[in-house]
Amino acid sequence: MNLPTVLYVEDEADDVLFMQAAFRRIGLSALLHAVMDGQQAIAYLAGEGAFGDRSRHPLPAVVLLDLNLPVQSGFEVLAWIRRQPQFRQLPVIVFSSSGRTEDRHRAAELGATDYALKPASGMQFGDVVRAVKDGWLATAGGGA
Repeated sequence: MNLPTVLYVEDEADDVLFMQAAFRRIGLSALLHAVMDGQQAIAYLAGEGAFGDRSRHPLPAVVLLDLNLPVQSGFEVLAWIRRQPQFRQLPVIVFSSSGRTEDRHRAAELGATDYALKPASGMQFGDVVRAVKDGWLATAGGGA
């Protein structure tokens, strides 16, 4: 059985650890793949360089995307995703510490599927994982 992949684009190592722990706690049957910057996210999605092997780096069913990233911002990644015909319907959930209204509006204008505010504590990442599991992955066949 192919498990749906979640691509998590996040440059904060602690947040990646919190997300991995939340995936384990929730018992999510998806595979979590994390990349550390916007350029890596685009390379992953395009299957370029180190991400060329789709058996090791499968296309995601959902992208969790931070906005404040090195090299290329989350906004630039989101714009790139929506310019690719094969990814126009790919759910992209912005997962950011920015609660700024203008960031939410810009993400929506660029085609974000949803916007989730990072909780103050990494221990609360489970709420986001549950929403991904019950919403986006359930329709992709990845609910546990």
